[in-house]
Amino acid sequence: MSLRPLSTLPLYTMHKTYIGTLAAFAALLPFVANAQVTLGHTIGTISNIINALIPIVLAIAVLVFFWGLAQYLLSAGDSEKRGQGINIMFMGIIVIFVMVSVWGIIAILQNTFRVQQVQPIIPPVIQRGS
Repeated sequence: MSLRPLSTLPLYTMHKTYIGTLAAFAALLPFVANAQVTLGHTIGTISNIINALIPIVLAIAVLVFFWGLAQYLLSAGDSEKRGQGINIMFMGIIVIFVMVSVWGIIAILQNTFRVQQVQPIIPPVIQRGS
């Protein structure tokens, strides 16, 4: 059995419109199924997704930094590859700095305005008329 390249798999060769249509259908599926989805539930779900992605992005930034460090150390004779390693390390440091700075600014704002909750602020439910 031979492995095929990813570019030949049906998902990668599918036209963008079909993927967009599938994504729109998946996003609207709860409304089609007549589910009780409120604005607060949607905001809470988006907040949970973002909160789950933050540590992953930070871990990727640290891995990028160490990848650049490895490139820098392993290419002792090639100055071009050393320069690429330095650029990769620099970009990793910038991403880590920005993420930690935003975390710090949010913590300062929470302490300044005495916000003790880490739960998302969810607006009250809007009742539909019958």
